[in-house]
Amino acid sequence: MANKSHTGKMTPLMRQYFDMKSKYPNAILLYRVGDFYETFGDDAKLVAEILGIVLTKRNNGGSDIALAGFPHHSMDLYLPRLVKAGYRVAVCEQLEKPSKEKKIVKRGVTEIVTPGINTNDQLLDSKRPNYLCAVVIDSVRDMVGTSFLDFSTGQFLTFEGRAQETYNLIRNYQPAEILYSNAEALPIQLVHPDMYTFGMDDWVFDEDFCREKIIRHLKVQSLKGFGIENHPLSIISCGVILHYLENTENKQIAHVNQISRIGKSDFLWLDPFTIRNLELIAPFQSNGQSLFDVMDCTLCPMGSRLLHQWILFPLIEVDRIRHRHDQVSVLVEQENLRSNLREHVRQIGDLARLTAKLAAGMFSPRHVTQLLRSLELTNVIRDLLEANDHKELEDLAGRLERCSEIMDDIRLRFNEELPIQVGKAPTIAAGFNTELDEWRMLMGGAKEVLLDLQKRESERTGIGKLKIGFNNVFGYYLEVTNKYKDQDLIPDDWIRKQTLTNSERYITEELKELEDKILNAEEKILSLEQKLFDDFIQFAQQSIGIFKRNSHIVGQLDVLASLAELAETHHYARPMFNKKGQIHIEKGRHPVIEALMPPGESYIPNDVRLNKEDQQIIVITGPNMSGKSAVLRQ
Repeated sequence: MANKSHTGKMTPLMRQYFDMKSKYPNAILLYRVGDFYETFGDDAKLVAEILGIVLTKRNNGGSDIALAGFPHHSMDLYLPRLVKAGYRVAVCEQLEKPSKEKKIVKRGVTEIVTPGINTNDQLLDSKRPNYLCAVVIDSVRDMVGTSFLDFSTGQFLTFEGRAQETYNLIRNYQPAEILYSNAEALPIQLVHPDMYTFGMDDWVFDEDFCREKIIRHLKVQSLKGFGIENHPLSIISCGVILHYLENTENKQIAHVNQISRIGKSDFLWLDPFTIRNLELIAPFQSNGQSLFDVMDCTLCPMGSRLLHQWILFPLIEVDRIRHRHDQVSVLVEQENLRSNLREHVRQIGDLARLTAKLAAGMFSPRHVTQLLRSLELTNVIRDLLEANDHKELEDLAGRLERCSEIMDDIRLRFNEELPIQVGKAPTIAAGFNTELDEWRMLMGGAKEVLLDLQKRESERTGIGKLKIGFNNVFGYYLEVTNKYKDQDLIPDDWIRKQTLTNSERYITEELKELEDKILNAEEKILSLEQKLFDDFIQFAQQSIGIFKRNSHIVGQLDVLASLAELAETHHYARPMFNKKGQIHIEKGRHPVIEALMPPGESYIPNDVRLNKEDQQIIVITGPNMSGKSAVLRQ
């Protein structure tokens, strides 16, 4: 992917480009030039092929170099294509405004997007987590440590165990990108043509280095609170991920504030063979349905992603299962509560990924509107649960925080209708900042002042059709048609700026002073709005932990309510548990097969009885397509 070295004479722009490219040789460099993102050399040939755009060339101080580019406003269209094709992309932005005094503007890479690190909605599946994974191998002990970070939500998980069970876990999580040491070949069990991998220097995989990296980021004294103090491979895999984030220009990661150890005794560990054969997550046929597809009637992305996790990692502790069933039962019985809860959850959006954008500094004014709406709905949900007073749900209701202070700030600080970025339209509300209001008044009155000047000069000179215009080259000017110019009406204090076919353009000292004030006001307004918006970002980032907890609780409520809806709609029964070694199913149905049956046909249910005393084994016989596999899999 790296471009061939270029020597000899180069333009300042191309010299700057190659300096930047040398720092990111393993990434496609999208180089901002005015209103375009441009690529050069080998990158350009690659990008033109992937995106199907024109490959052209640019002069590079006497020689030509391949060039391919696209408008900056098409970034959301083209960036996902590059990443989905399996490439890392470094986004190089202009860090200052162009000026006549500078030959070239300052530029710098502000973001590196990889399959495992992104917050772009076009790249992410709202129903699935997007994991970046790190693998650490101890071949002597046959142990492997692995960590999973969903950068789009901040979920950070780690596990250390025997090699085979760890590899099974990694395949179950289906990470978008795997990090490994260049000193160790990636295990054959993990090599897959569709899986993106990235080798890193061996020195990064040092326990002391990684421990210090985690402690510094999480601002803790030790790792005991996360349950990994005595798990060196977990420590290394977590530290490798944090190091990788730093080296991909992702330094604002306040939402990555917790590490959770995956406990072997907390869940039933399913191997990939079982997951595939039971079609838990993906169907065999492209037109088929999985268990997840049938069960997923969640209404917000957090709920859908959590259901995905619950299916892959079923609980095995009976008390926890019963508590979850108690919560579902309440929502089955309370139809109005369930209906109202689902209606509010439907509107809440993806608060988890919105929080990640806030933490990463990729937050726009439009996102503020979404945040306020999500927080308002969270409060409505809490009120709804508290009003119904069900002890099974009170722990969830009590953990939803109201965030009144930040909501009040949003309502006071911002206009109701917000643009996609600061400067596109007024962002800060009138009355919030006195200085901003004063500059806006000056801008608002500028048109009247200009009209007044035009009227006065017209009366003074006798030029009846005098008009004031503006362009980016000369600024404001007085335009006089040739009819008046020939009558010798132009005063001596007017300064000629431009001669056109049918008219002349002039400026005056008063007009230039007014122009300076107007242009200065525009710049001041933009600068103040940006500062006040940045102040809000810093203020809101202090609540990232609260937003994450709220989003997780809303996700839980969504799954519980959707399971209740599913049970009510399809007449599913709540199971009862025993410790006698008995399985007793009456009128059991396979949920996926039942969902795929043609209209008018009903599933023929099956009874199953197994126990330790007289029926530990049953033999299922019958011709092909008679339903033997259906009974086994249900």
